[in-house]
Amino acid sequence: MALALSSPSDVLNLTLTRIGYKGDRVGNLYEGSVAAKLALDIYAQTRDQMLRDGDWGFAERNVNLTLLKQAPAGGYFPPNVWDGNNNPPPPFFFEYAYPDDCLKVRSIKSVPLFVMEFDPQPVVFAIENDKYYTPSRKVILCNIPSAMLVYTASITDPQLWEVDFVDAFSAELGLRLAPTLANMDMAKFEASDTAVSKAKADTTQG
Repeated sequence: MALALSSPSDVLNLTLTRIGYKGDRVGNLYEGSVAAKLALDIYAQTRDQMLRDGDWGFAERNVNLTLLKQAPAGGYFPPNVWDGNNNPPPPFFFEYAYPDDCLKVRSIKSVPLFVMEFDPQPVVFAIENDKYYTPSRKVILCNIPSAMLVYTASITDPQLWEVDFVDAFSAELGLRLAPTLANMDMAKFEASDTAVSKAKADTTQG
């Protein structure tokens, strides 16, 4: 039976067990203990890197993008001249808001009107910081009207993670914490972590 993880401290305690940490369990990442302080510095960064580097199904989101700016329908001909306050930078026709929880853009596609699109084509897009906003705003540029974004989101709740992600994230977190907390070199940790993973697999299959 898989271990139920409901908070970041549960994930950290799983990691501390894997690396053979001899100290007390962590009750909260903000409690101020040595393990909690070290984990707090790298926990979110490591989690988001793992999400960004993989194509985890639970982290996929499909949303309609929010339009911020667009080019004039007739193009840039007098009296319509390009204005960065109102128009996206050429050669793009549309500028959309970048979702706050987006870690990686997977694809951009048109919103289907009547039936699903079964022959998707790659869409050229760019991610930029629009300096015409104060402060600058991260945006997505493309030539698709009513665009839909497929992206990897930052999923912070461990209860929503897949078991494979929990295992991969805990292993990576352990690699970063082991040298300091458990006084282990990388070779020893990788060997012990492999043994723990194999034992868990044998228990699951048994």
